[in-house]
Amino acid sequence: MKIRPLLYISFLFVIAACKKDKESDSAPSISFTTTSGYKTSLPVNVVFTANSPSADNISWDFGDGTTGQGFTVNHTYTGFGSYNVTATATKGGLSATYSKDLAITFFRRAVIKKIDVLQTPALKPGGIDWDPGNFPDLTYDIVFPGDTTYVSGTVLNNAETGSFNVIPSQGTFIFNEDVKFDIYDKDVGNVPDKELMGIVRFKFISVLPDTTVYVDSVQVNSGALRLMLKFEFQL
Repeated sequence: MKIRPLLYISFLFVIAACKKDKESDSAPSISFTTTSGYKTSLPVNVVFTANSPSADNISWDFGDGTTGQGFTVNHTYTGFGSYNVTATATKGGLSATYSKDLAITFFRRAVIKKIDVLQTPALKPGGIDWDPGNFPDLTYDIVFPGDTTYVSGTVLNNAETGSFNVIPSQGTFIFNEDVKFDIYDKDVGNVPDKELMGIVRFKFISVLPDTTVYVDSVQVNSGALRLMLKFEFQL
């Protein structure tokens, strides 16, 4: 009877020691936040704050050929554009990295004005026609950062391709986050349905201008689905 408590304590000690060893053998988690990269003139100072509670150190690659160290760092950018920033957290001999694009820009927002559907999948999976004997009836949804969805009220009847004007114009976009375009065949007959034809993801960061003159449209593809997006950047 006197031995059992000792065995129990020893058992708990072994579990605690194993748990501690397991935690010490795991790489640290890492993410980071930044202040805004919007400013009307250069240079632009940005504060980076790492979220990595168990890390011993954070090293930074600011995407412009310079580096830094520390959990909170300041960095100055001398040119407008898109910069891929990477933070690396280290703990002992282990490390983890986290990267995201940073927009250094004098534009506050971007607005999608028009969607041209250039090509859709000819057939459904399994080789079935979208609308037997007819072309599909095209419509779309746009999913913005934060999962806000804009559902088009327009349907292009009996059309494989065509253009949509996006009305009303949408609000501020987060430049380094996906905008998702869902293209559908929407039937409004006796059995209404809405079948997904394809999804295209797009980031404005990839076309972010570094002058007031910029390309105002870009083609984006996903498999057999091809779209041309017309947009404008706004101050």
